[in-house]
Amino acid sequence: MNPMTRSLNIIRSSAHRLADHIRSAFSSSQGITLMETVIALAMFSSAGTAVLLGVGAAHTSSDRVSANAVAESLARNQMEYVYTLPYLAPTASYNSIADDVGLNLSIPTGFAVSAATEDYVSDGYAGSIEKVVVTVTRDGQSILVLESLRSGP
Repeated sequence: MNPMTRSLNIIRSSAHRLADHIRSAFSSSQGITLMETVIALAMFSSAGTAVLLGVGAAHTSSDRVSANAVAESLARNQMEYVYTLPYLAPTASYNSIADDVGLNLSIPTGFAVSAATEDYVSDGYAGSIEKVVVTVTRDGQSILVLESLRSGP
């Protein structure tokens, strides 16, 4: 027998003995051990926690986007409302759209909108210009500020 054939026979017999040993180890097993169960539970718990954290982050992001959309709508409505009112000298405050019952506009709970005027200085302009600042708050925190210029008489 040549050395190559002999080496292949040794490798085959070793592989068969190893396979038989592995088969006998699994066939004599009576079931899942406690350690395997604990490891499986830890893996599934970790995966579940990761999924829940992702869902929580998505919900928070969705709420923030929704609040910003409501705030932008309120700010635009307030700014348009200010332009329908008579001009007020700077450092005054315009009425809020929430105060005008004739508008039939409902402001979501927790939101508030206000409009104030500030001095605006322009080089070389003799007329009166004011900066109108509309602020939208949610639960007492400012979430959007919209500014525009308005000229007076």
